[in-house]
Amino acid sequence: MDECASLSAYASGAQFRASVAVTVRASPERALAAVRSVTLGDMPLARWMGEVRYLPGRLLGKPPASPQKNVPFLHQLEQSGTLVLKHTPEEMVTASAGKWHQVVDQEPVPFRTREEFEAFRDPEYEKLFIRLHAEPAGPGKSRLVLEHWTWALGPDAERKFARYWRVIRPTGNFVSKRMLRAAKRRAERMRA
Repeated sequence: MDECASLSAYASGAQFRASVAVTVRASPERALAAVRSVTLGDMPLARWMGEVRYLPGRLLGKPPASPQKNVPFLHQLEQSGTLVLKHTPEEMVTASAGKWHQVVDQEPVPFRTREEFEAFRDPEYEKLFIRLHAEPAGPGKSRLVLEHWTWALGPDAERKFARYWRVIRPTGNFVSKRMLRAAKRRAERMRA
């Protein structure tokens, strides 16, 4: 299966989808380069929301890895086992798997290769795909888009994630928008 067909298959299998976008006064390449450099320090409110989100785990002695404030957020995702499926100057697609519906321990599965990821089929888990892309939006502008879709691999996981999705979708969209706005600020500061 070629890369585009494979990504379409993932998207069509996902039961849960959302997207956010911003317009940036920069080229698509510069807009996407900026989003790749965004840190949690660029998004203090999103960082605080992450702290609140993972508070139950910390209180129960199962804290997630502590994110670093000044290291690019996408780099930290990659270091934690998120796989980059596609990376071009205009587009980046990541993939991960975990029990994303669990509040305390989401049991992320680290992957080294695309083949490992594609072979993973545990019905208790969900696969999460994030697509960041930038497209021309008029002279000197681009539209920076973050799409995410979640594919529950079994009926029980789908039921559990559906309950979680009702709560996390608005929060996830809010945090995603903060990330894109931080990238917009970075890209527009880079203007010559």
